[in-house]
Amino acid sequence: MADDRSLLDASRHDLNMLTVLDLTHDTTPSQCASAIMSAFPQCKVLHVRGLGRIDDMRPYFEEVFAIAGEMKALGEDARILDRGRQRTGELWLEVRYDPAIPDAYRHTANAQPLHTDGSYIAEFPNAGFLGCVSMSSDGGETVFLDGAVLVRILKQRRPDLLERIAHNSVPHKRSGDFRSLPIIRDAGAEPLLNWNYYCVDPDCSPEIERLREDLFEFLRDEALIADSLVDVKLAPGEAVIWKDDRVLHGRKTFQPTRESERFLWKACVEIDA
Repeated sequence: MADDRSLLDASRHDLNMLTVLDLTHDTTPSQCASAIMSAFPQCKVLHVRGLGRIDDMRPYFEEVFAIAGEMKALGEDARILDRGRQRTGELWLEVRYDPAIPDAYRHTANAQPLHTDGSYIAEFPNAGFLGCVSMSSDGGETVFLDGAVLVRILKQRRPDLLERIAHNSVPHKRSGDFRSLPIIRDAGAEPLLNWNYYCVDPDCSPEIERLREDLFEFLRDEALIADSLVDVKLAPGEAVIWKDDRVLHGRKTFQPTRESERFLWKACVEIDA
């Protein structure tokens, strides 16, 4: 057990994953963009607080990202039942509790497994964005796992699985997009990740299907994974930005009492930094 604890302590303290960026309600889009561009290179997850913007969040951040980089039109509509045709061409998509859409994680209260957003998109930008309109009081945290920590834990617990992950390209497919890469590329200090259990191409080989199931179970069941997650509980008006290919992210379950109790605006952004 001592070895487990030392591994976990090292994972938490020698990697700068999360940075909190405290701004104020009168921060201009230009000032916000400069702050994001300055902080982004040194962290993997950026929690933006203090702006106090809820109803006007989208136009504000559209100005921010016009300065800091470029938003990509990768919105999807989960109400379109054909997963191959859900791309809308919009900049924004809703992550909003809606019991009328029970088959899409972004609209349920279920815990969401760890994944990357760009798993099936060949030219995915370097950052994801979530901006909070409303948040459930009970749960609903966005959770992050540093890719470097994942590699450390795999080396400790399942070096055989790490070997398979690093040396097999896994095809992902959705919304008319297709991408095939190893789940972990370069298992060094800054590994790159590409993974979504639910977007792995259903026509993949039996070997890849076994790899898919093995990794899903490992991420779900390994205690060191659970202990290494970093929770970000967004309050209304706050946002979180993350490097999509450097961390896995997911969501904790929550207990809603009404539609839209947890409501986030999501976007995909290329940040110049």
